[in-house]
Amino acid sequence: MVNNKEVAIIGLGPAGVSASIYLKRYGMEPVCYEKDLVGGKTNYTDKIVNYPGYVKEKGPLLAEDFLKQLESFSIKPIYRAVSSVELTESGTFLLSINQEKREFKYVILAMGLSMKKSSIKNIDKFLGRGVSSCAVCDGNFYKGKNVSVFGNGNAALEETYYLSTLAKKIDLIVPDEKLLGMEMEIERIKKTENINIYYSSFIKEIIGDNKVEKLVLKSRGEEKEIEADGLFIYGNMLPSSSILAFEVKNDNSYILVDEKMETSVKNLYAIGDYRKTYLRQVATAISDGAVASYFIHNSYLADKNNG
Repeated sequence: MVNNKEVAIIGLGPAGVSASIYLKRYGMEPVCYEKDLVGGKTNYTDKIVNYPGYVKEKGPLLAEDFLKQLESFSIKPIYRAVSSVELTESGTFLLSINQEKREFKYVILAMGLSMKKSSIKNIDKFLGRGVSSCAVCDGNFYKGKNVSVFGNGNAALEETYYLSTLAKKIDLIVPDEKLLGMEMEIERIKKTENINIYYSSFIKEIIGDNKVEKLVLKSRGEEKEIEADGLFIYGNMLPSSSILAFEVKNDNSYILVDEKMETSVKNLYAIGDYRKTYLRQVATAISDGAVASYFIHNSYLADKNNG
């Protein structure tokens, strides 16, 4: 059995859950940190229809199953935020959790994405007061109201359609000249009568007193105001690398890894949405976790045999 100070996993979305299970199956004892809910974004996803073998569709139910599977392996998540990761002179990692510091030989970064700072005027004022990035969490507040969605791609389209079943009218504000995503999602959006699409458009300002009331758009070079009771933002997400107290090779904050999921820093791995990848799905995240765990176990065995 590996010493429980050998491996730390930060984040228990699908990638982190997968890594923890595979490590446990290899006879290792990962220490797993999660600041929110096991399952990550699956907790806030209305439907998951493209994960093979999963027919319940509801994202929160998949998150529940993740937690049950961890429990079946006696993996106990530590519900605390890791505030920093330091690289020691000996090549180990020092994690800060509240006032506590713990040292690990291997660290897996699986924290997913967080909203990056936006250039939209007044957005900070209205966060939680009409501005959201989770339709499943906040959609019910806008039944029969006018809602705007900013973004493009599968996640934005899926959430827009979900909101269209609740809201009176949806203004989908797309920064591109066309909709991007799976053809099924694109066609569904175009056929939904209460969805209006603004192409090549950006939000310049949010207007309101105590809540969102209007948006100022820059649409195809012209400014216009539209009424909105709420605004949902997608595609404005980046990995949060602020906890790392050292440099790691990245591309626009997305961590670069090799085929082992190892970063430019030895024994530091990045998986799931946190790393640079062309596809961010439950299936690919779970694969990342399995791959990282395999190579961590091999590395541990090699060091043990050579030690």
